[in-house]
Amino acid sequence: MGGWPSVVNRLAPRDKKNAKGTTMTVRTILAGLALAVLALPATAQSIAGKWNGNVDSPQGPFLLTFSFMVESGELTGSMSNDFMGEIPISDGMIDGNAVSFRMSFEGGPGGSMTVAFSGELEGDELTLTPELEGDVPPGGGGPQPMTLTRAD
Repeated sequence: MGGWPSVVNRLAPRDKKNAKGTTMTVRTILAGLALAVLALPATAQSIAGKWNGNVDSPQGPFLLTFSFMVESGELTGSMSNDFMGEIPISDGMIDGNAVSFRMSFEGGPGGSMTVAFSGELEGDELTLTPELEGDVPPGGGGPQPMTLTRAD
């Protein structure tokens, strides 16, 4: 077929006086486009790794560490802290910068609880909004977003 040189030659004008300058301009544009396309995977944001955050409580900040992994487009991982240990996430999904997953806890006020998290990744910050599913215990207030920062 001829590849990039034949494309450049077809785009260049037939006028010999301007052919060299236009060919260089077209080559420069095509090279820039090729580099931009190749650089996309390298600059794409990734949620993989450890993230730290906290939730305010009457006893002070409640520290949380999230560990996320992405494999074949599926989000997996866990949340941990000194009080509750490590809790795995389920139903993890990533769609561009949008993130969602669930966590189930045993021993809540009404037995087991499931919390659905949704959020958005912006560089080294991940904003998550947790929302209780099912029978919500009274007195909890509405969903409160939290911001996590990349730890590694």
